[in-house]
Amino acid sequence: MARKRKGEPVPEHGNRPFSGLSGLIKQAGMGRKTDAIPQPESPSAPQPRSSRAPQPAQPPEPPPDDTRLFEDAMQEVHRISWRHTPAAATPPAAHTVPEDPLLEDERLFREAVGGAAAPPILDHPEYIEGWIGVAGRRFLPRLRSGTYSIQGMIDLHGLSRVEAREAVEQFIVRMSRERSCCVKIVHGRGINSPSDQAVLKEHLQRWLATRRMSRHVVAYASAPYTDGGVGAIYVLLRRSQE
Repeated sequence: MARKRKGEPVPEHGNRPFSGLSGLIKQAGMGRKTDAIPQPESPSAPQPRSSRAPQPAQPPEPPPDDTRLFEDAMQEVHRISWRHTPAAATPPAAHTVPEDPLLEDERLFREAVGGAAAPPILDHPEYIEGWIGVAGRRFLPRLRSGTYSIQGMIDLHGLSRVEAREAVEQFIVRMSRERSCCVKIVHGRGINSPSDQAVLKEHLQRWLATRRMSRHVVAYASAPYTDGGVGAIYVLLRRSQE
């Protein structure tokens, strides 16, 4: 700071050189515009409140009860009297009956010929028949067609030749002692045989023609397709005199 020399004149304003500056600024129109500057709001100033009161929440609708559900479901249902024609009933489903294993040959044959009716059993190459005496031949037509009811049956599957002959003879004697009747003997076709031949079937014809069996046997013939076909025979018996 410069030091005042002795003898220099003192300025008009003394030590305040800028004291007259504010007057000059006012004269020039350069005053501060303090009114145009917006003043920030005080954080503690209270906010205006809305005049509308809040609406209370609506409670949810209760679920419909059983009565209402039933009424809604029955709106388009109309009462009808007994005078109206009843609706047609749905036919029952066809009941499938398991096929008899003895009828497998017939089924395969029908498929081979395109579903046509099977030919008479007499035309089958494995058909057999026979009779004892002249009178026995008269019963063959009804025996072939299966007219006689079957009172007894024996199955020879799984038996040896000796066991099968003994079983057949005992069966025929026992059945003929009771009454005149028709029986069925299932002998098979030898499909599971090692030689693929119906061994029991060939021997069965000889057994039925022996002197002992001829006293009981009237006639025999292969069963119809519906009851075993050429895998079984019907035997017509007379009542034994013993």
